[in-house]
Amino acid sequence: MYYFIVNEYGGSGQARRTWERVQSVLDEQKIKYQKFVPECKGYSVVLAEHISELEDDDIRLVVVGGDGTVNEVLNGIRSFERIKFGVIPTGSGNDFCRGLKLPLKDVEKITRMILSSKQIKNIDLGIVSSGGRRRIFAISSGFGLNAIVGTGINTSKIKVFMNKLHLNSMSYALLTIKTLFSMKTCDFKLSFDGEPLQEFDRAIFLAAMNFPCEGGGVPMAPNATANDGKLSFTLAARIPKWKCFFAFPFLLAAKQHLIKGFFTRDAKTLDVFSSPATISHTDGELFGNFEKIHYECLPQKLKLLI
Repeated sequence: MYYFIVNEYGGSGQARRTWERVQSVLDEQKIKYQKFVPECKGYSVVLAEHISELEDDDIRLVVVGGDGTVNEVLNGIRSFERIKFGVIPTGSGNDFCRGLKLPLKDVEKITRMILSSKQIKNIDLGIVSSGGRRRIFAISSGFGLNAIVGTGINTSKIKVFMNKLHLNSMSYALLTIKTLFSMKTCDFKLSFDGEPLQEFDRAIFLAAMNFPCEGGGVPMAPNATANDGKLSFTLAARIPKWKCFFAFPFLLAAKQHLIKGFFTRDAKTLDVFSSPATISHTDGELFGNFEKIHYECLPQKLKLLI
């Protein structure tokens, strides 16, 4: 059975129209399905938990929504081995579907791909934990600048204006520049895969990437792949803010390896010690402010309908 979690209020009003197009394909192919609509932010977690515990030997759970809804649903699933998962994007970022190289603008094509899927593709997920809290992420998690921007973008007037102009990714870039010069840097101590600590002062951000892009297409880790059993980490530190500003074109062009002060590393785990406590996000959703945090890759965790 197909179970659809439909965030009808996402995508700046576009999500409901997207669902109507999905529904027309379902009706055309006479597909049996159940539809669930989150009553409020965070309720997708409850719906996913309910669906993942149903007495059904073939649970096909499809999200019609953006990256935030995908994150909520993944954190509600209680038995990943029982779930086959699909996404039809309606958000402004859509980095999950971008990472899978799906046709973002062709709703009918993605819907038919999900319905006709014969083979299951397994991908990695990431998990972040601190102070007894744990949260799964599909795209990225991070500390510092990217977390401030990622968690603030949904309430930003910049995003609303840019969405109306169909320049969604520009909202992230503009808010990033604005935030860069107002934020405070911090000092990090990092241990990759249990190795001795490395110190990085004047840190601006740390990104733990499962897919190459976050923030609506910003290639924070161009070589990241979601099936190698590792996360790709990108760090900006020991660099003045004004130099970081002029480095953004290199970052957007996926040339961060040319920037002095940008560091990259793939690893299965990472322990971060931050001074002072720093804001953290998972797939653009606020995780909290922490002095210590642990990242880990969950290899081949998610079964995809693709």
